[in-house]
Amino acid sequence: MNAPLTSVFAERVAGAHRFGLERVRRAVRFAVAHRDRKLPRLAQIRNLDYPAASGKRAARLYVPLHAAVVGPAVLFFHGGGFVISDIETHDALCQRLADAAGVRVLSAAYGLAPEHPFPSQIEDARAAFAWMLDQAADLGIDVDRLAVAGDSAGAYLAATVASEANARQTRAVKAQGLFYPLVHLDDEIWAQTLLRDARLIGRLAVAYINAQLADARAPSLLDAVGPATPPTFLVSGALLDPVHPDAVAYAKALEAAGVPVELKAYPGQAHGFVNFTHVLPVAVEAVAALGERLGKALRDGA
Repeated sequence: MNAPLTSVFAERVAGAHRFGLERVRRAVRFAVAHRDRKLPRLAQIRNLDYPAASGKRAARLYVPLHAAVVGPAVLFFHGGGFVISDIETHDALCQRLADAAGVRVLSAAYGLAPEHPFPSQIEDARAAFAWMLDQAADLGIDVDRLAVAGDSAGAYLAATVASEANARQTRAVKAQGLFYPLVHLDDEIWAQTLLRDARLIGRLAVAYINAQLADARAPSLLDAVGPATPPTFLVSGALLDPVHPDAVAYAKALEAAGVPVELKAYPGQAHGFVNFTHVLPVAVEAVAALGERLGKALRDGA
């Protein structure tokens, strides 16, 4: 990166930090949490907590109507660049996901940076997966029919957990559903397409995320693609979604590795659009489509 751009990015990152991360977190929560007033009816919504590596963390179980006493489940991780959002900001998304899939969805929070430096988030995600297995009987979860899901940074965590679980036990995770996954945080790669696909905005966001992660570096999901990767369903925006090129690259890598993959891009939609089910019919459509694919995969392997 040349010197002028470096100074511009540093100034923007510093400015965002001066605004106050807690203010950003509150603003995001205010904008999306509990805004959707037309949510589907579920059989149960149960608040829980689990022993994460970073301390006790919140979890929430969503049980759809007509769910079996013991049935398939999706473990969900929220996005937010590892620094913002929580299970409240993604509550509507998870309710709709459970309804569309027809299976249980377990949403698990994790410690945020910079209070909990990366890779604490991966360690928490691993703990959430292990806890889900340990508590499966109480949660009504069939451990032989599991999927993972997440959006943006949460998709990164979901994919990482799935690959690790399947490396330990073949097809432990049967499928993964990823909304506009954060595939990597490598500034040099982001710089290659800076003036296309809203990459300038995305690069600024990545610079901010990297600043909060201090010296830690997140491995690329592309490097983890292989036989352990489960069948994958991807949703992204298009020109207004800065990670869309990376979602395409991830889909191509999965296809080359022989992993079944579907990518659905929604033209005109920005990164984060599925959190706005209260104002965007297309967000409702996208969540329903991915949920239906996950549910089908867990029920009959299709």
